[in-house]
Amino acid sequence: MNKVMHMVRGSTATTSAAGTADPDSLSAREVLQEAMVRKRRNEAIRQKEFAQLRLLRQRHETDVQAVAAQAHSEDALSSLLGQETRSTSTLQKIDAIEAQMSGQWWRAPAQMAAKVGKPLAQHRFNSRQLSDLPVLGEDSVVQPAVAAVPVPKSFPATPLPVVSSPVVVGVRTFKPHPDLEEAAILFAHGDVEGARTRLLEQLLQSLSAQPVDEEKVAVIWHAALDLCRAIGDEDAFEPLAIDYAEHFGRSAPLWVSIPGRIGEPALHGTSRSVAEKRQFQWCSPAMLTVGAVTALRTAQAQAPQPWSMSWARLASIDEAALPALTTLLDEWADGRGQFMFSDAGRLLQELEKHTLVEDHASPAPWWLLRLAVLRLMHRMDAYEQVALDYCVTYEVSPPAWVEPASYCVVQEEGEADISVLQEASSHSMQQGVAAQPVLVPDRSKGLAGVIEGDPQDWLNVLAAQAKRGQVLDIACDNLIRLDFVAAGSILNWAADMQNQGYTLRFTQLHQLVATFFHVIGIQEHATLQATFA
Repeated sequence: MNKVMHMVRGSTATTSAAGTADPDSLSAREVLQEAMVRKRRNEAIRQKEFAQLRLLRQRHETDVQAVAAQAHSEDALSSLLGQETRSTSTLQKIDAIEAQMSGQWWRAPAQMAAKVGKPLAQHRFNSRQLSDLPVLGEDSVVQPAVAAVPVPKSFPATPLPVVSSPVVVGVRTFKPHPDLEEAAILFAHGDVEGARTRLLEQLLQSLSAQPVDEEKVAVIWHAALDLCRAIGDEDAFEPLAIDYAEHFGRSAPLWVSIPGRIGEPALHGTSRSVAEKRQFQWCSPAMLTVGAVTALRTAQAQAPQPWSMSWARLASIDEAALPALTTLLDEWADGRGQFMFSDAGRLLQELEKHTLVEDHASPAPWWLLRLAVLRLMHRMDAYEQVALDYCVTYEVSPPAWVEPASYCVVQEEGEADISVLQEASSHSMQQGVAAQPVLVPDRSKGLAGVIEGDPQDWLNVLAAQAKRGQVLDIACDNLIRLDFVAAGSILNWAADMQNQGYTLRFTQLHQLVATFFHVIGIQEHATLQATFA
């Protein structure tokens, strides 16, 4: 190639110098042209080969990705199928274990047998742990009956007990014990003594049997304690609770008087004087928070009257607690309770400090709390004055004065005198409680007290709250008893509500009322929830 180029350069110089054409130079030019054409042809062929090679590589990569994707999908499918198979196998094992446990749950262990008991009043038992028995405070539930649903033969005929949980209460199907039915019917008729005698007889027979059916003993014992609380008989409750704790080796249910909780006198038994009762004593913390208000509500609801509260240590109130405290005081004022406020001046001073006239920076909940406190204290004149200041400050209408149904002894400095409360109670009894209008509990929250005859007024209020697709909870924690007429009306109402597509749930029934509901047949149309507490 160099030789050819040398010849070209040489011929070009000779031509330009001589200006004439040389035959050898022409042949060299042709050789050069042929070489350039050959080079272009080779480059074209090489580029074509490279293009084909790139196309082949692209196709190969596409095929590899497709094969990988297919293999991944097959692996995922096999994994899912395997996981489903494993899940199915696990569920089958769980079902088998549950069936085995449910079949053995109610079998009385041999070591649970006890000796023949003595009469209950003289009987004392050895403490022992009974892990099988329901724990106090858990709820037992009767679900509505479902027709035309076959029950597998592997299921036990006896319903499963409730499993205790410290956080969430388990809801299990529960059938009241048949030994409670006679006592429940007697109690519904108003034969309190007959119901009590029957329960104690059943309890004594169960303790004297051999082997002892501890589950049956627990059910009957709870029913006897529920009867004492329903009629407000604390004297009969205490020995039963002590024997219960000694027998089962755990804490007995706490005493609470259902009549006293709704402001009604005890239905039966010895009624203790106010001075002899275990009084509710509450002392305000320095900083009253939402948690303190919640604790106060819970403690007050479980304690007998009168409710004594001291405000001596109060220094401030958290603004977040204002609505909750206002609501609580309004509920107290609407109920027939007896309260004693000691060192109430600290509370009044704290409220006055945050309710200055024309001080728009002060939140309105301070004013509403102050009005609620004055209403509970029966201070109508001071209430009207504060309401006027509230109107001037915010230019809105204040809450109207409503006469409170409760009674409150207020001592602004020092401890409130309980004798004042006793004198007021005696004076009220001399005047005749029947002359005063009986305060009916809030019927929108459920059933309460003793219901005899037609309960249509209660049912109308409850029916107005029912919504399709939502469970209507009917609280019965303050329900003492109801007769056959009232129970029959509730049965018809529950059936009618069920036909209209509503779902009902009676909650916090005590054992005798829950058993009576079951005897009547209300569980066919509503869920019954009874409380062991």
